[in-house]
Amino acid sequence: MRITDVKYYLMLLLFVAGNLQYSKAQTGLCPSNLDFELGNFTNWACRTGTVDGAGNLILAPSPPIPGKHTIITAPGGVDPYGGFPELCPNGSNNSVRLGNSGGNHEAEGMSYTYTIPATLTSFSILFNYAIVLNDDPTHLGHQKPHFRARIVDLATNMPLPCVDFDFTSGAIPGFRQSAIAGPGGSPVYYKDWTPISINLNAYIGRTILLEFITNDCVFTAHFGYAYVDVNTVCNGAITGNFICPGDTSITLSAPAGFQTYRWFDDGLFSNVISTNQTLTLNPPPAIGAVFPVEVTPYAGFGCLDTLYAILDVGTKPLADAGPDAFICQGDRVQIGGPPNAIYSYEWAPATQVSNANISDPFAWTLSPNPENFIVKATDILTGCKAYDTVIINTKPVDTSLTILNKKDYCIGDALSGSLSVNPILNNVQWYESTTPIPGANGFNYTPVTSGNYWAQVTQTGCVDSTATVRFDIRPIPIPSFTVSSDTGCVTQNNFTYTNTSIAPDGATLTHLWKFSDGSTQTSTDAIRSFTSVGNYDVKLITTSAHGCIDSTGLTTVHVLPNGRAGFKWDSICTNRPVQFYNLSDESGSPQVSYNWSFNNGGAGSTLKNPAPVMYSLPGTVDVTLKLTALGCENYPDSMVKKVQVNIQKPGVTYRSITVPQGSSQYIHVRDSIGEIYDWKPHIQLSSYDTRYTQFFATGNDVQYLINISDKHTCVTIDTFLIQVLKKPGFYLPTAFTPNGDGLNDDIQPYLIGMKGLKSFSVYDRWGKRIFFTTTYGKSWDGKLNGIPQPSGVYVWMLEFFNANNQLQKEKGTVTIIR
Repeated sequence: MRITDVKYYLMLLLFVAGNLQYSKAQTGLCPSNLDFELGNFTNWACRTGTVDGAGNLILAPSPPIPGKHTIITAPGGVDPYGGFPELCPNGSNNSVRLGNSGGNHEAEGMSYTYTIPATLTSFSILFNYAIVLNDDPTHLGHQKPHFRARIVDLATNMPLPCVDFDFTSGAIPGFRQSAIAGPGGSPVYYKDWTPISINLNAYIGRTILLEFITNDCVFTAHFGYAYVDVNTVCNGAITGNFICPGDTSITLSAPAGFQTYRWFDDGLFSNVISTNQTLTLNPPPAIGAVFPVEVTPYAGFGCLDTLYAILDVGTKPLADAGPDAFICQGDRVQIGGPPNAIYSYEWAPATQVSNANISDPFAWTLSPNPENFIVKATDILTGCKAYDTVIINTKPVDTSLTILNKKDYCIGDALSGSLSVNPILNNVQWYESTTPIPGANGFNYTPVTSGNYWAQVTQTGCVDSTATVRFDIRPIPIPSFTVSSDTGCVTQNNFTYTNTSIAPDGATLTHLWKFSDGSTQTSTDAIRSFTSVGNYDVKLITTSAHGCIDSTGLTTVHVLPNGRAGFKWDSICTNRPVQFYNLSDESGSPQVSYNWSFNNGGAGSTLKNPAPVMYSLPGTVDVTLKLTALGCENYPDSMVKKVQVNIQKPGVTYRSITVPQGSSQYIHVRDSIGEIYDWKPHIQLSSYDTRYTQFFATGNDVQYLINISDKHTCVTIDTFLIQVLKKPGFYLPTAFTPNGDGLNDDIQPYLIGMKGLKSFSVYDRWGKRIFFTTTYGKSWDGKLNGIPQPSGVYVWMLEFFNANNQLQKEKGTVTIIR
């Protein structure tokens, strides 16, 4: 965007006019501080603000804000992204950085308003800029960081042609991509220092505005900033056109940074004599000779311009280094003379003056020998130079200090130290730190306590100080310690040796703990654990920071054995006693006690092997055995095990069966709850401890109680009633369950007291015969041709010979239950 509000420029002009008390330009020089050489923003108007989402700048007047309006002072640094110097290479001492690399959609501006005096015949400005813009290729142009530079004619409120720049971040001509990425790896583009020369002869007598603006992207991440500087001379951009006294040649220099140069030999542009930035003329031409140079900027960075070098005579400036001086070592003296506003100054050595670029700095010496200080005065307009020298002599003071014998020793050391100075001195006062020692005014002094000692000495009217020597006269340390306990348990012990040693003078102490097992420690306090049973000695050796040493006698601790708890148990079922067995390892301890906790299995026990216990409720319980060995009372060993208490399954009553007297029947019980069986009573069965058995109908009805025991000894009692059919005749059940469980899986007629079977038939509901046999004892399994028949009612017909050998026929129904 471009700011075109006339009211803004009128307000800006009024704001700056009040600060231009030094803005009247000398002939050939730019207005005051246009070049920032005051090291501040005097006569510049600063603004700060933001850029909104549409790319509009919202700026308001503000004082210079460091970090937004920043003076770069010589020697300056290097830009981290572009690698170019922060200080403009035009030879100035100050440049400006506008903006920063912080992002956050900030905007900064600065401007200089100046009325070109109508009395001038020529006026031009050469400003320089360098740019760093952080890009995001996905942003639109108005959303990206910008740098703007322009000169505005306030009479028309229009920017001057070729001096109206608006650079947007991106890979645009003239910019390079930095090797250093921005936030999130985003690209950063930069442009090195570039000059812009503006001939303002057409605007003499009018008011102009020089303005620079930077802004970040409209979001928060990407930044934009620039460096700006203005040359000091405003009468033309060519330097070296004055012939100074003694010159045998001159070198004309056009401003650097243009793409091409063409120098001509006269004002008629007759011949091109050079295409370099500089033109050397040897010998110098006549006064008044004109050498035009045509400068062509890089595309998009200004307009073609022609600059004129008109040769003139320059006078030698007056360089004044001031009178020679004598000073005491370490003092400063002001040298040089009053300043001249049209001169620049440069002192050597620059590191021994308060400011190498003013006319009258303070200077100091670094050696006792005479030292030369040279000032170079340069006429800013003509470039002519002059030199002057001042000699500063240093009056010597002998500050040498001799140390006899030791300066660091322990009390009792025979080689105590002392200090001495040169006897040629006029006066001596000895000090301990900052306090003068009463009566200590001789050339020798022997310290009696620790401290920092030095002497203030006087020679030929100069006062100086010797070096400071530290004397450490230390007492012997007093070693001592306490131990947390004299006994410990081998399984878990931790002896803490607390150091109570003291240094009477407060010196830092170092410590060496020596243990009888060969180990050592150097910490202030020692902590040791011993893994074996036995007695262990320790001695503490204490040393002060200055080598004073002493030690304690031996102290002994005792490490006793401990045991490890362990146990096992039988399987457990509710309401049945269980025995727990102690498997603990007592590790040779002379005395061990035990404590059992059975949870809801009853009261605990202190016996090594407790009596059997009984649990009434099923579930998982924690059983704990704690072992406590003599000497290890603070570290008993416990074992906790989760014990599963089981409960017997509920018993079931099987469907009763009828077996004709004199016959037998195979029977069985379930196998899902246990593996051990006991049929009671022990009668009429082939076996009494198996799941399957054979019943013999040789007696009366029997009701069996089957005890089924699982692996946890839980016993479930099932019931099975078997009835014996004794009445003569026949018997057929009314229903059966052909499901393969071995119980009631088939059906057959039973004949009691009869002669024999003729036939047995079964019919379905539609009268179809689905089973037939003439063999007694052959049964129907509920299938037809191997296919199970559905649940339902079926009709049977039976023919048999009775006791009188007569044929008897019977029929009835039977139900299949699946």
